[in-house]
Amino acid sequence: MLLALFSVFMLAVQGCSMDQDPPPERDFDEAAAYPLMEQAVLDTIAGLPDFPGFKTRTYYSPEDCEEALGEQYKGWVSLEIAYTFDGPDSESELVRTTYTDLLREQWTAAGYDLHQDSIDSATGRGSLEAKRQDGINLWWAVSGSVSLAVQTGCIPATEGFDKPDYLPPAGGVLPENDQAAQNRMNPPEDSTGEVIDPFASGSASPSVD
Repeated sequence: MLLALFSVFMLAVQGCSMDQDPPPERDFDEAAAYPLMEQAVLDTIAGLPDFPGFKTRTYYSPEDCEEALGEQYKGWVSLEIAYTFDGPDSESELVRTTYTDLLREQWTAAGYDLHQDSIDSATGRGSLEAKRQDGINLWWAVSGSVSLAVQTGCIPATEGFDKPDYLPPAGGVLPENDQAAQNRMNPPEDSTGEVIDPFASGSASPSVD
């Protein structure tokens, strides 16, 4: 809940740099954003050694950019997904310290705009934020738990779009901990076109990517 509330605030704050009339050009819209966001998570964890797996995945409801930034953003939305580690992994030195240092190095080497680095050297708490060249923002937050959020900033809404088709979670999230599959995605289909219940006991658990 705190992450969601803070995200609304950050939309307005980060939007200031995008608050242009007309809005800035973006290379993708709402429907195309979800696969890009999930791929961003996969790309991020691919560079993290001994990855223990995430506990949960959450999709937040799209935010209306017009409400936050004004009428020049009518028909634009901002999307966010978040992956969170469980308690023991969030407390581990590997996740809290090693991964934080590696992500800082990786995002800098990739040429991303590392526009936030508030990690406290004494407590290890704080956050890293880096914006990619395509405008996707990566947010690594270290507090009581550790999470990775992917944010689009303001992008054009897709006409007639309701919610994305099912995308399997990254990093070993089990179906019972995957709120996105239940609430914010169309259910998956098998090769015959029949809908699959990702929470059914017979469903295969996703593996760590």
